[in-house]
Amino acid sequence: MNKKIILLLFGLLIFTSCAIPSSSENASSESSSEQLGTSTNSEDISSENTSEIPRWNGESVYYSAYHISQFGSATPAGVANYNEDEDYVSIWNIDASLDNYGGVQTPLLYLDFSKAVTFEMDVVNAYSQYIIKLAVEGELEYYYVLSDESTPGIISVNVVDAMLCTKYRQRNTQPDPGYQNGWKYENEFKNCTFHILAKGPDGERQTAELNLRHIAIYNNIEAITGIEINSSAIIDHKLTRLVDSDPVILTAAVLPSTTNQAVWWESADENIVTIDEVGKVNFVGVGRTTISAKSRVDQSKTATIAVDVLSGYENINDLKVALASLDYEGSSADVALFDKLFKTTWQGAMYLAINNDEECQFIHPYVVDNSHVLINTYSEGWNYPFATSRAINDKAYMHLPFAEGGIKTLYRKLGGALFKVDNPEVLLAAFAYHSDNFGWIKEPSYIEEGIVINNEGFPQKYTLDVRAGINMINDVARSFMDSQNWIIPDRTKQNIDPVVHALSPASLTIENERLIMKQNKYPEAKYCFGGIVTTNIKHPVVGAHLQIFLQVDELNKMNDYVKTMWEIKVLYYDSDSRNISPNPIKIAASNEPGFHVIDFYAPHPGLRLYLVVNGSDIGAQFPDAMMKIHFLRMYWLA
Repeated sequence: MNKKIILLLFGLLIFTSCAIPSSSENASSESSSEQLGTSTNSEDISSENTSEIPRWNGESVYYSAYHISQFGSATPAGVANYNEDEDYVSIWNIDASLDNYGGVQTPLLYLDFSKAVTFEMDVVNAYSQYIIKLAVEGELEYYYVLSDESTPGIISVNVVDAMLCTKYRQRNTQPDPGYQNGWKYENEFKNCTFHILAKGPDGERQTAELNLRHIAIYNNIEAITGIEINSSAIIDHKLTRLVDSDPVILTAAVLPSTTNQAVWWESADENIVTIDEVGKVNFVGVGRTTISAKSRVDQSKTATIAVDVLSGYENINDLKVALASLDYEGSSADVALFDKLFKTTWQGAMYLAINNDEECQFIHPYVVDNSHVLINTYSEGWNYPFATSRAINDKAYMHLPFAEGGIKTLYRKLGGALFKVDNPEVLLAAFAYHSDNFGWIKEPSYIEEGIVINNEGFPQKYTLDVRAGINMINDVARSFMDSQNWIIPDRTKQNIDPVVHALSPASLTIENERLIMKQNKYPEAKYCFGGIVTTNIKHPVVGAHLQIFLQVDELNKMNDYVKTMWEIKVLYYDSDSRNISPNPIKIAASNEPGFHVIDFYAPHPGLRLYLVVNGSDIGAQFPDAMMKIHFLRMYWLA
């Protein structure tokens, strides 16, 4: 065999490792081809399941699920299996290493960075998350194209723009790896591969799975620079109309005009406006929202306009006249108009002071919009003396005093009926009623909407959600330290619990009645990441509405770009306490301190919370990550 051919084959073999070493100059004449056009329709490229992986033609390539299953591994843990019946490929991280990602890589692609490079992927689902990286010949650095996603469907982005986005540019701390000060290979040709990786939780021994139907790479498409939403009805980037007015047609111009003009339209709140695939807007409810147009070719390019749907009562005097004209005293005749008035947008919100009785847990410091008042229930029933002391005509009420300044008139919608109260001192919220046969019984949950006119004549509104809440966790600093409540993962005990004790631990101390959590990574762990896990929690209803209240007093940071993050993840168990999700599922995360409310619905009757302090970020590690926790509470909302 010719020595040059042997050397070329040897070079290609080495290329299938994670880093791409230098190779001989690619002299392919295909690299100088002109652009084919602007279409990214995958049907334009053959996707037959042949044993031969399609070759890069200098402009585009389409890999079917079967082709992807034939790729080489991007990591020692990566494997891809083809599901012929469903025509998708499952990419797995199979050894559950602490690096915790594994997958495959495309064959060699000779990319022209004087043109746009578009990466397209059809995601069926992701068991955890996925990462797409670009590896460039001769570079040890990997360039992130996508990461931390789990959204299904067609994902299509301009590769260079994605790498230059704030998410990756600001998180990186290395000296100009290629996306700090612009793309360093601009106008160059480079041998590259894309690594498609299934990713589990950072620094944990958990597997991950990514299911795909195809991927495609295009180097023949003009880069999209932006989108403009157009209509003569738009004034100062806002669309304003009365509710139920005639529809408006919006158009979207994708720039430059020579590129693919296809967009997806989306309304942020379809209870206010709807928009169809051709841009027809219907004004269906009062309120404020936004409409966005997203490029189908490059989904990182979007444009958004504000939408204000009016009731016709935005003038304060008109609103007060309409309020006074309604039929109250328990009537439901004018509820539809009241709903319009309530949804009318004006500035100002009503603040209430709350009696915080021991049996009556009030969660938020004020009642406005989506606040809750939760009444604790107990297995032995209601606290009868408390209910009796709050009884008025066989109903027990919470007393919610108004803030200083007073209220002139209170308009309430409760149970589908309207009520009016002049000069009220408190807002009474019923939580139980008395039965001759059964004693005190929980009042059915209800949501009350109200408008008040304060003593200065200004309208304010509130939403009060009153329901029974079973307190499942109520932990402060010292109760976090109780092993009956929380477990610190310990990998020497994986024979006892291979799921919980495979997780990364945190170290705990108490200072000034605050729990201090620090990440406590193992020497072999790649990420700065750790947490604590609750003991098994059971609730009586599958699909139960659970609500967590977390007060984080402090989070530290390494610099302005790398900040400590708190996270809450969930492990689910069946009714026999058998683990269902060996991979913790993230339900909330933030790098902001303060009071946080997290709603989720448990699909299984058992669960554990994994409370995490995370000092790991893309391109940087923060080993001194620390946070201070005031309390964590969790309720099952009956």
